[in-house]
Amino acid sequence: MIPPEVKSQHLFVLVGGNPLPNYVAIRLLRRDGAHVYLVHTPQTTLIADRICQVAGLVLGKDATKILVKAGDARGMRQAVSRFAKGKPALGLNYTGGTKHMALHVFQGMVVANPHVTLSYLDADALSLRIEQGEENTQDWPVSLALQLTFQDLLTLHGHKVQSIEKELICPEVYRSLPDAPYEQWGEWWGRASRGMSGKTGDILLPTEAAFDPIRPYFGAATTVGELANQWGASVSDLSKWFGEAGLESYVLWSMREVAAEAQLVETAKNVMPQGIKFEFDVVAMRGYQLFAVSCANNRDKGKAKLKLMEAYVRSRQMGGDEARVAVVCRIPPHDAESNPKLIEREMAEQLGVEGKIRIFGAEHLLRCPSICWHGSRLDDADR
Repeated sequence: MIPPEVKSQHLFVLVGGNPLPNYVAIRLLRRDGAHVYLVHTPQTTLIADRICQVAGLVLGKDATKILVKAGDARGMRQAVSRFAKGKPALGLNYTGGTKHMALHVFQGMVVANPHVTLSYLDADALSLRIEQGEENTQDWPVSLALQLTFQDLLTLHGHKVQSIEKELICPEVYRSLPDAPYEQWGEWWGRASRGMSGKTGDILLPTEAAFDPIRPYFGAATTVGELANQWGASVSDLSKWFGEAGLESYVLWSMREVAAEAQLVETAKNVMPQGIKFEFDVVAMRGYQLFAVSCANNRDKGKAKLKLMEAYVRSRQMGGDEARVAVVCRIPPHDAESNPKLIEREMAEQLGVEGKIRIFGAEHLLRCPSICWHGSRLDDADR
């Protein structure tokens, strides 16, 4: 909890390319009824508007936009000083913007009032770093200090949700799902669905012994169409579910099994933002932090790395440096050249993101609910 004495009555924020830190700072450092000043360039003016929208600020009443030019140091100082002059309880959050902007905005504010509370949102520590005068710098943990929905996160970036799935097909089946070997599953579906386009509802349900663990959930159904009706799903959705061996749904179910412990506030799958040619397989929000999981139904090292790279880039675009990314695949743990731990280590070194990415393989799928999401890391039970 941020104490009232470090909050500001007049809060200045530097608007950068990612609006998330600005939103968090405004929500946590603004006193009740306080005014927010969004210092922005022509390139970030729309971002400032979206920050106000999601934070519930009304321009002219709760907030003021201050337009500056990135290379005009004197103009920055003068513009900010004019708005800061005579204002009590001044605060500056300099997480966004550039170092050049932070320097000259600070100088302009100090001219108007030397008593400025400085703050910075540390993405790695998930904490607010606050400085007041000559006092020691204080770090305040804020990972769970506010909750942000995925829709609000998209709105900050100027997007809407094109599609999102929150309902699970037959939630009861997932506890037994890993006991049906994927190899036999894939062989059956590949054989049964060949040439059945538009008629997948007529496909007979598997009778192989490999499916015994999940057969009790079929009830009296003998075809995909009958099972779809029994499970309250469409034939197309259930056909996709069989085609991916329920992997995305299983990961989402596993998240929800640990949601209370991990304090996840929102979970969903197959999330596609409008205007972006990318689909998040599974997502979770923890406080204001985005967790994204990409699913790969294969043992291919190259595909796992590509999946991770794509998810990492898109997740950072949406969730900033706070975002955490994982890939769930079927790579076994014993391959000397392509086991999940090795791939994870290679990608972490390549991207410089130690502790921010994870690769889960075949061994983890057998005990997926134990994949716990502790703090800002993705940890499993024995690591």
